[in-house]
Amino acid sequence: MDDLLNSSKQIHDPDVCLAYGSFVRAARNALSLSQTTLAGMLGVHRTTLVRLEKGSPPLKRGLCASAVSVLAQAGVTCEELMDDFKGPKDINHAMLVTYKFDSLRQSQKVIDQGMAEEELVGKLVGNDFIAPLQEKPLRRK
Repeated sequence: MDDLLNSSKQIHDPDVCLAYGSFVRAARNALSLSQTTLAGMLGVHRTTLVRLEKGSPPLKRGLCASAVSVLAQAGVTCEELMDDFKGPKDINHAMLVTYKFDSLRQSQKVIDQGMAEEELVGKLVGNDFIAPLQEKPLRRK
């Protein structure tokens, strides 16, 4: 993950942007999180998350790294994206996404019991969780 943060600040490769966007969207949907909730977990505006999920280059490396990290804490990982992903090796390249069953179960409770998404966030990443980009923004204010 450190390699990802230490390289260039932006990702311009459309295939790499597409990989991050597809992963974030699939993980968010699997966890039954709204875009607003995941954006809040990251500490960014919803429109920033929408742009990430579309995979529209250029994307900020810090945003991609934070999204991968937060989703890993929530129980969804893609090992390839945890390091400095350089892009697909060929047209048939596949990325393995892993889901913790307990995370999926907690998400299902939100739907079944009508729990608030904030309760789900607490169960997935803990009540002491601080949004990484709220604590350390991508740009100075």
